[in-house]
Amino acid sequence: MSNRIIRSKPAKLIALTLLIIAGFANGAVDKVTSSTQVTLNTPSRAYPVETLLDVGIPTLNDGLYLTDENDTVFPEVRYAEAIYFSNQLGKVLERSGAWGAIRVTPNDDVVMDLYISGTIYQSDGETMDLEISVTDSSGKKWFSKRYKQTTGKYAYDRRLKSLGDPFQNLFIRIANDLLSYREKKISDKRATELRTISELRFAKHLSPEAFDSYINENRRGILSIARLPAENDSILRRVRKIRERDYLYVDTMQDYYDGFSQQMHLAYQDFRRASYDSVVRARQLNQQGNRQIISGIGAILAGIYGRSQARTRIADDAGTATAAVGGFVLKAGLDKKQKASEFNESVAEMGSSLEAEIAPQVIELEDRTVTLTGTVQTQYQQWQELLGKIYQQERATP
Repeated sequence: MSNRIIRSKPAKLIALTLLIIAGFANGAVDKVTSSTQVTLNTPSRAYPVETLLDVGIPTLNDGLYLTDENDTVFPEVRYAEAIYFSNQLGKVLERSGAWGAIRVTPNDDVVMDLYISGTIYQSDGETMDLEISVTDSSGKKWFSKRYKQTTGKYAYDRRLKSLGDPFQNLFIRIANDLLSYREKKISDKRATELRTISELRFAKHLSPEAFDSYINENRRGILSIARLPAENDSILRRVRKIRERDYLYVDTMQDYYDGFSQQMHLAYQDFRRASYDSVVRARQLNQQGNRQIISGIGAILAGIYGRSQARTRIADDAGTATAAVGGFVLKAGLDKKQKASEFNESVAEMGSSLEAEIAPQVIELEDRTVTLTGTVQTQYQQWQELLGKIYQQERATP
């Protein structure tokens, strides 16, 4: 009696496994998400002009170092997305009306009152996952948070003209969190101090010997104001004049980022739509393939077990047939996984056309013309060196 019970357990386990697999096969449903837009918050009061913080958004880290060989990520697309997402966030912040100038910058060398940096963890048309950190000019971190959104197929339905960017809600959530922190934890007095720290940082960069004593730095690297220069200080007036030129150049860079984002918008939305379809279809095929592979293995095992326990020729033939069906299901599962791989490759071909370029910048000065070349980062480095030379020349002029 106990022998029969022991021999029957593998068959029961196989049968139970196949029932569970069948249940997953019938129960798999694609997630459909809501397209309702999150409300963008605005300030609860009008901020004095002198307390409006200028916001810099260094282009996001592309996150390519976080990927592996199993991820369908294309460097050309990620480079472009790093600019595009930064610019999209900037536009949302502008609409909130809570800040001063908002500029996408090549790095955090551009002196601003507030910096929003981030890393792209995932972006495939279906899911966006960003890590965002906010730090003010003094070096104090406001907050660091992961933002993730999964969108549904209706986000790409061209018939729904009212829909904006599929991931607009993610940027709105970042803007709302930023405004909430500003209203709850940053007084107008502190905002004014941060603006002063920014000015002193810029001045110290141009003239360390003249402005080094105006700023203190504690052991944690947080800056504070040690003392203030006189408002009629001739060196401070010169610094402010140079900073105005820097603003003009940074605005030129912002024009580039705006133009690039506008230029890539339509092509990128098509890419996103294709990527979404590919990601969803590839996942479905992978799931179907995995289920069929498991089912096939289970059927083969059941067939083999049936043959090993067969006492008659009929039972043996039945076990052979079961194993043959299992082999067919296994092959179908592998075929579907291969097709999923082909869908991913089709997205790779589309991604190769999205590349960021920037033309040389020609700067007209009073006594000469200077041409800046290279990437946005390289050009800004050249610009900073040029500003240093202009400052020294003006300071030497009686």
